[in-house]
Amino acid sequence: MDRQSITKVLNPWVKRHDLRVSNVYRDQFYYLDIADDAGGKYEISIFEDEQPDLIRVRVWSNRKKSCGFIGVGSSDLEGVLEQAYACVIRWVHQTGGRRIVAF
Repeated sequence: MDRQSITKVLNPWVKRHDLRVSNVYRDQFYYLDIADDAGGKYEISIFEDEQPDLIRVRVWSNRKKSCGFIGVGSSDLEGVLEQAYACVIRWVHQTGGRRIVAF
């Protein structure tokens, strides 16, 4: 999986959810940093797997810790990103947050 395949899916998805890629490390690791109005901080990270044609997605919270990694192909990336974002939204609601902000 190359960077172009990831960004082809990631860029429109980020815009649709009014998020942004906060950091790209060595053209292989993409980080989306998200905060809520109740002090929660979250991260969705996307990176190339060691196995060819796989991408790893991880969701992390400063309160709940990691939701784990999942390996997917490029055709499944958008669906897994939606699941990761739904996990963040669930955590935001559980901690009393009402609004999220990308930073």
